[in-house]
Order: sequence, then C-alpha cells, then structure tokens
Amino acid sequence: MLKTLKRLYRATTAPSASPPAPGLPNGMPPAALEGLRLDGRVNIQLIDLCTYPDALFHWDNEAFHHIAAVGHVDLGQGAHLVRFYLDNDTWLQANIEQEQVVEYKLFDFYRVAQLSPVEFDTLVNGTDPHTNPTGAQTVTITSTDTSERRCTYQRVWGDDAQEWSPPAVFEEQVVTTDSISSRYVTHHAMLFERAIQDAERMEYALVSAENDGDGGFMVVYNVGVDVAPMDIDAL
Repeated sequence: MLKTLKRLYRATTAPSASPPAPGLPNGMPPAALEGLRLDGRVNIQLIDLCTYPDALFHWDNEAFHHIAAVGHVDLGQGAHLVRFYLDNDTWLQANIEQEQVVEYKLFDFYRVAQLSPVEFDTLVNGTDPHTNPTGAQTVTITSTDTSERRCTYQRVWGDDAQEWSPPAVFEEQVVTTDSISSRYVTHHAMLFERAIQDAERMEYALVSAENDGDGGFMVVYNVGVDVAPMDIDAL
C-alpha cells in the first residue's frame, strides 16, 4: 500500500521509521499477529485436542518452537496469507484481510512426496480426480501411526456439484533465518475439511503441489486445525 510522504517543516532530527518485519505485509508489525515474527519463538495451546482420538493432528502443548521461516502470499485486494514455519515441521498460518487477522490455522507437513518434472506436470495440469487429488471432491489420508486409519475430507473450495474443481494457484515469498534473500514457491492447492468425531472442531487437509523454482517438485498433504488468538504465546 502506497503511503503519502509527509514533509517536515522546522524539524530537527526526524524519527526513523521502523523497518518492515521480514515476511509480513507492509504496515503490519508483529504485534498485529500476536507477536509472531521471524526468529521468534511460539507456544500454542491446543489442550482440548488431545481428548479426541479421532483427530489425525496431534500437538505438544508444552513446547516453545523456533520460527525459522516466514512465508507471505499477497492475494490482492488487501488479502494476505502469512505462514510461520516452526522447527518441528509444522506451520501456523494467519489469514489477513485489510490488515486484520481473521483466522489462524496450524498445519503439520503430514505426508510429502517428491515428484519428477513429468509427474508434477501431470498432476497440476490434469483434471482427472484420480490423478489430480488437488481438485477432487474428497481426499483420503492414511494416519502415520501403526493404526493405518484412513480419514476422508470434503473439498472446501470450488463448485460442490463438480467432480473436479481447479485448485488455487498462488506464489509464496519465503524468508528464513539462514538467508538474507527470499525464495519463491508456487503452490497449486486445495483445502478439504472433516468434522472431528465428538468434537466441536474441524480438521483440515491442505493438498498442495509445489514448485520451488529451483527444480524441486513435490506434493504435500498438510493436516491442521483452527487456532484461537488466545492460544498463541509468542516471544
């Protein structure tokens, strides 16, 4: 967002503006996102989740985690996604509209499969639900524990009446604590959901075919839940 430059009259030393926080939309300080920031630490309390064995998503309520990277997606018209990547292979996403956070979701990189360029091209350009799960009406994910339980999620985005719906395509700019330069990842993503049995919670599956711009291709099955701002303790 462009800002009007103010001219100073009879000024001595003008206070310097705070530099933009890495990975955050212009004008949004970490305080607007519960204090979340690159190279910070965060504890997230999901105490009720452990009481529902039906959930695939599991979480350690005791630990603080290092925020090793921040990803930013500019969706246009004042809408943004900001992703805080933690040191335990999970990530907390803030959905922002007009500089206000409207929701948080916490995801786990549940399953990741590397793809060849040909496999990736087939995945993102196909419209068959059997070969392109990012657009299917449902997606089924098998648990990573020994139970091999299978959970089915319903597509959230797109036309409910269509057997296949095109995924959302967006570019994410990622900054890390290890590099001063950004990298860009192109996502072909679809969100799915299901109700956790006996809980007033939804569980989400975000399926994303990703191109890291450096010749790396993968499909990622992320499993997550909603997080309330009061559950976030950032340092």
